[in-house]
Amino acid sequence: MPFRPLRRRWAKRPWVAAAALLGLLAITLGVAVALVVQRWEAAAGATSAGDAGAAGSNSGALLTATLYYVTEDGRALTRQETFVPLEADPLARARAVVEQQLTPPPSPLLSPFPTGTSLRAIYLADDGNAFVDLSEDVTTGHPGGSVDELFTVYALVNALTVSVPEIVAVQIMVEGREVDTLAGHVDLRQPLEPSLVWVLDDEVLENPDGPDADDPAGEPLGDEAGGNLGPEGDDRT
Repeated sequence: MPFRPLRRRWAKRPWVAAAALLGLLAITLGVAVALVVQRWEAAAGATSAGDAGAAGSNSGALLTATLYYVTEDGRALTRQETFVPLEADPLARARAVVEQQLTPPPSPLLSPFPTGTSLRAIYLADDGNAFVDLSEDVTTGHPGGSVDELFTVYALVNALTVSVPEIVAVQIMVEGREVDTLAGHVDLRQPLEPSLVWVLDDEVLENPDGPDADDPAGEPLGDEAGGNLGPEGDDRT
């Protein structure tokens, strides 16, 4: 059989050349698409991880939290500002505020909480009521007396409602259970709204949602003209 040049074979079968060319183009296009998809998935994964991190801690931003401690003479609460991580989740912010409130205050201020009091859990309802579950130390180690109990309760209530705008009222629980009081004076059977009656150098906004140590009628105590709203008497029995 005489030899036929390859060029002439291709010339007589143009569909073979076209099929080969199309196959080569398909392979090239497939590789290009795979590379594009791979890069897109990698970029999407990095964006999701970045968004999740930003949502959790806002890239290291800080929240100014207002805490409340007892003055050196034990006659009133006073405000102290500190910084906690600015979390997107209000519940996470609330936890950070409570944990900071339970730490020892700077000298010469006094903590309104008994030594050893710790946060067990915290819950936030859709209506803005927060439920703070504390360890039993808050009751077993409490010195008693209506003034000390008011300081303990409203230091926590004020710190949360002032520092976390989503919270409108706070109910204190102990060891996972609702309690009537901490030391027999302040009614804790429902969430309490903030009260600055006991805060030094603060304008009186409302009477506390609990019994007044020295004035059963609930009138603010102390020298209002001078801004000292601490109690005149001190019932610590």
